[in-house]
Amino acid sequence: MSLVACQDNTPPDDNTNNDDDMSWKIDYEMADTSPHFYNNVDVCYQIFPISYADSNNDGYGDLNGITNNLDYLSETLNIDCIWLNPIHPSNTYHKYDVIDYYAIDSRLGTLSDYETLLTEAENRDIKVLMDFVVNHTADDHPWFINARSSKESDYRDWYIWNNLSDKEAYPSSDGWYFDNGEYYYASFWDQMPELNLDNPEVREELKAIATFWLNKGVDGFRIDAAKHLYDLNEYPRGTNLLKENIGFFKELNAHIKDIDPNSFIVGEIWSESSSYIANFYEGMDSTFNFPLSDAIISGLITGTASPIETVMDDLHSTYSEEREAYIDSLFLTNHDQNRILDQVNGNLDKVRLAATINFTLPGISWIYYGEELGMTGTKPDESIRQPFIWGVDDDRNVEGQLGGIADWNPYNETLDGVTEQLLDTSSLLTHYQSLITLKQSTAPLNQGRYQTITNDNNNLLAYLMTTDTEIVLVVHNMSQLSQTVNHNLTSYTTIYGEATSITSEMIELDGLESLVITIDTTSVTLTE
Repeated sequence: MSLVACQDNTPPDDNTNNDDDMSWKIDYEMADTSPHFYNNVDVCYQIFPISYADSNNDGYGDLNGITNNLDYLSETLNIDCIWLNPIHPSNTYHKYDVIDYYAIDSRLGTLSDYETLLTEAENRDIKVLMDFVVNHTADDHPWFINARSSKESDYRDWYIWNNLSDKEAYPSSDGWYFDNGEYYYASFWDQMPELNLDNPEVREELKAIATFWLNKGVDGFRIDAAKHLYDLNEYPRGTNLLKENIGFFKELNAHIKDIDPNSFIVGEIWSESSSYIANFYEGMDSTFNFPLSDAIISGLITGTASPIETVMDDLHSTYSEEREAYIDSLFLTNHDQNRILDQVNGNLDKVRLAATINFTLPGISWIYYGEELGMTGTKPDESIRQPFIWGVDDDRNVEGQLGGIADWNPYNETLDGVTEQLLDTSSLLTHYQSLITLKQSTAPLNQGRYQTITNDNNNLLAYLMTTDTEIVLVVHNMSQLSQTVNHNLTSYTTIYGEATSITSEMIELDGLESLVITIDTTSVTLTE
């Protein structure tokens, strides 16, 4: 089984103090943040294409299946954008080893099908982001086939090659693979050789690929494995890896913003450090907030607010130092992580609270397909990428789902799908519908600034979301027990809360409940 090019979560040791860039490299200015995404995009949806909707009953989800179900995304959920995992030709089901960046994998459809999807999405005001794998290609990509054939190949220098005669100059020899007289570098898998970003021809080709898809109507890119372009064992000690990574993204972002200022780049920088991730905002509009995802799950498991408060206080100070108009990308899990319901031991109420937190913090709130239904799945990867559950007409025993590599887990096999959950006002799907409406209709939640509210009860996560004209107080009970807190508010209006008790002096929240109220002051005091 092949590895997926996203899963390492250890920040590289940058071994700084090497500023000897190659002379052709330009220190690009930071491109402005996408005004459309900054002002208009609140909720996005991640689709693993072969798992979403099958239009021709061959056992694989496809582009036409997505197109046929855009009304679910635009009308039922009312999302603003979608991100598609890779759709280029590839010999693996996950397609993170690309064979042709200018084509569509035949199992998913044709270029014409993709153009239709882009048009139909635009007609519904849905932006479409492509997964852009810039770190590596497939080993059967024509570039690498040519490169490995001879040291004199025209494409030899498109990849990282080394005879490793001076192994001591490198932190480790991990990731190096021998082929035809030399070693090539492939940090994730020997069949994913890494591109040489110190070759200006490679950079120009990647910009040409971005141009091709932007001209087709794509609205931006999710960058896979963004921190690994200049990787720890790939370059000698003393190479400023962080500086080189950011320099490339500043160049790429400047290029796509020249084509379309509203285009958008969101990066996968899988790290526990908000301060490390913040650096990448110099070269992109947004990054996925892995520290916050971990903190939300940790807070739900421990029943405490402090993990989330710590991350939020840290990230907003560090992110804003790099880019004033930064866009946070909030999520619970993605295609590389155990699904949220499994991480909270099957507690559906905790999943509801996780979603509520996700939709009441500042930034774009992302939904991993099936999360809104309560789908489950733990590693291996195929289990967390099972087919989306549309409802009563699904045949969940069909052989060939995901090409025959994914068996249904028992929970998903009997889980109510879209059809059933829309008829149930207490379902998780209707909960998501309410949260999306709340975020999109409440200016402080979609445009506001975050401020932690100190309170004496670590079971309660409390914060303000403010604009120049409106203030909202958000309180989440992280524990499973009822919690009470006194307040000093004289005027308030409840805009969200389930069976919540609030009096002139006191707020009482049942276990795992939330309250969102409009208030008229930022001088909020909460005490036990």
